[in-house]
Amino acid sequence: MTRQARNATYLEQRLKPGYFVHWQGRIYQLEQPVEAGPDPLTIWLRDVDTTELRDIRMEEFLLLKGDNDQAGPTFGATLEELKAAIQEPKQSVPPVPATTLPKKLLRRADQIINTVETVQRLVREQERLALLRGEKMQYAAAIKQGCSQLAEPISLSTFYEYRKVYRHYDGDRVRVAASFRRKTFNQTRMSKAQLHFIDTLILRYYAGQRTLRLSPYTLFKLAGATLERTGNLWLDPDKCPGDGAENVIEELLDPRLPMLAILANEEKASWLSKINRPSQSWFYGYLRWFEAQPDCGEEVIVSRYGREMWEREYLVFDTFVSRAVRPLEYVFADHWLVDLFIVDEATRSRVDRLWLTLLVDTFSRSVLGMALLYETPCIESIQIALRHAIWPKTSHQELGLQGEWVCYGIPQQLSLDNAWSHHSHSLEQLSRDISQGGRYNSIDLLFRPPYRGRYGALIERLFGNFSGQMKELLPGAIQSSAHRDVGNAARQACLLYQDVYTILHQMIIRYQHSPHRELDGLTPHEKWLEGWQLGYGGWPPPLTNEIERLFWRRDSETRVITSKGISAFGMHYWSPLLAQAQRKGTDGRPVPYAFSYDPADISRLAIFRDRHWLGDVYAKQLRRADGSVRSVSLWERKMAQALARGRGRDGQDWLTFVTEINALERQRVAEKRRAHRQNKRTTPTPPEAIQVDLTAEQLSAAIDDQDYTDLLIGFVCENTGV
Repeated sequence: MTRQARNATYLEQRLKPGYFVHWQGRIYQLEQPVEAGPDPLTIWLRDVDTTELRDIRMEEFLLLKGDNDQAGPTFGATLEELKAAIQEPKQSVPPVPATTLPKKLLRRADQIINTVETVQRLVREQERLALLRGEKMQYAAAIKQGCSQLAEPISLSTFYEYRKVYRHYDGDRVRVAASFRRKTFNQTRMSKAQLHFIDTLILRYYAGQRTLRLSPYTLFKLAGATLERTGNLWLDPDKCPGDGAENVIEELLDPRLPMLAILANEEKASWLSKINRPSQSWFYGYLRWFEAQPDCGEEVIVSRYGREMWEREYLVFDTFVSRAVRPLEYVFADHWLVDLFIVDEATRSRVDRLWLTLLVDTFSRSVLGMALLYETPCIESIQIALRHAIWPKTSHQELGLQGEWVCYGIPQQLSLDNAWSHHSHSLEQLSRDISQGGRYNSIDLLFRPPYRGRYGALIERLFGNFSGQMKELLPGAIQSSAHRDVGNAARQACLLYQDVYTILHQMIIRYQHSPHRELDGLTPHEKWLEGWQLGYGGWPPPLTNEIERLFWRRDSETRVITSKGISAFGMHYWSPLLAQAQRKGTDGRPVPYAFSYDPADISRLAIFRDRHWLGDVYAKQLRRADGSVRSVSLWERKMAQALARGRGRDGQDWLTFVTEINALERQRVAEKRRAHRQNKRTTPTPPEAIQVDLTAEQLSAAIDDQDYTDLLIGFVCENTGV
């Protein structure tokens, strides 16, 4: 039974014992009929959740009912029927500006709204009189009488139609007026093949987030050029089976493929139909209408051609894996909060978690690069991983690990999520400047739509693989999100950063040389070498000092050279190169210089002009007596600023407190060590707390000496077969 049908029944038919009612956000059950009580105008309701019985006056129960169904009581013979009625969604119409609607439609909407509200007001007056007199309310007669009292009387059936429209659109004048338009408003009659052609071009070259996004004018010209090449032939959805549409569309849009080659295939030729390009005015109007649809026209495309076309054309990130034909064509980047607690090296007591950033090549499934940081995903996370990915790997060799990790190069397209750091000026500048003026490949940044975690499923599976190995083998691994498991993992934590860094390298190398089902049994390493023979064209530039500075964080602002040097972070930076640098241009204005910095050490800046590195400058305030420069991180500067403000000083005086921060840090480390030694003497950690397949003597020795890195690495190697 629909909501409109329920509202059309008489109220007295719903006030029966055993009926359920939803009123003021609660669900009640009618306990007894109205006539059975001592007062005929009192009804009894029992709260379904609390079983509390309450009595209310009929006036309170009924007169609070508004014109909107959601404000008044909703009835149901059973609890299931009532819940279905409450959850039944109301259909809506997309918002339309009132200025775009004809005055005729707005006047008609006003007439309907005024008629319904006037009759409802008259009925409520009759309802109040009946309640006061204790008489039985005749709703049909009251509505009929209200319709006859209008300036222009209407019939009872007409009022029911008006009320249906009024309730359907919640009495909204603009939505009621817009509902009178025909469904094909502002659209001419187009064949299915024509609509399929236009929709395909819009999805592929205009809608969504694309590296190549054409303007409406260029898209219209592309439509004409495509039909001219195909002889005005295009795929007809009524003739083509669903499994063959994708190949035919790719062939029709490929300018390198002669049309005669497509027509030579009789089966494919039978799927094509003659179409004409629509007019430019129609095309622009249709494009505006398409953009106004919810979710970029998803409902339109799915209703016309099915979910498969939407997934294939718009959700292009899901098809990268199948479209990649060579290494580095599509590369995915993502971050993972490692399911493992570590301890700090200074005290071995404070636990923390690390963030892993990986870059994965879709063609070979190879891991191109990695970054393991304490910080949450930031600009440095992706730029450090990119630097590790672009040049030949040496990190695993420095750790003394066996196995080849040969994949490297500049990604052509890098798929990222919509994190703020990925939209940074620094990363965008790096993606352009890595090409060195066009001598090498640049990086096209593609951003995955927000709240679409499955677009990164390729790399998420790899994170799941690593997580499973850690939970099975390593102490301090978080088995689940339950508080008990998290607490146990924190208590069992004993690994250092370097331990996890080494173990992750082992896992990656082992993954690189493991057969992959989706690669027809090849390993990612073998698949990469296979693609290497194709000439992938991702050669990186030599890793000079200038290229190295590109991977520092680029500031979005510029600086000019003054008599004190270059100002940044509340300090003045100077170097002999500034004495020869140009300070004013030919127009007499100061020359702007861009700069980059390493957040781990802001004692020096890299200066750029016109994308060329001029050199490094150093902070005067951090220079020591022997000529060296003291290293200060961006984090230490922020802490010093907070400490200065806490002492009532200006934040610019942060340099005064840097030494105090270092002394305070050393003091806290010493306190933690003393507390740790005291705890070991009073409550030694039982070997059973760490679930590792080691002997008690080995584990005890490792804990006492605090030198269990080599022992644990050997254990992991033995159990993983690396």
